[in-house]
Amino acid sequence: MTRTIRLVHRWLAPVFLVLLIAVLSTQGSAVGLTLQRVQQLLMLGFALSGAVMFAQPYWLKWRRGQRRAAEGEPRRAAGR
Repeated sequence: MTRTIRLVHRWLAPVFLVLLIAVLSTQGSAVGLTLQRVQQLLMLGFALSGAVMFAQPYWLKWRRGQRRAAEGEPRRAAGR
């Protein structure tokens, strides 16, 4: 799952840049408005995939701590 999210995020970046150039070059026309709507949807996907990749290490660390607490292992000191 993580690999898929990273791949989607990686491929959204160049598509977004090409679309940005297209929107800027067609500003004020009907095509520009349509491209801008597509760009907004792409930006939403870009932001969501980035947020998932940002939060994942913290979420995994939290789950690991929950699992250790359930197994009764002592907590490690911070920084180790």
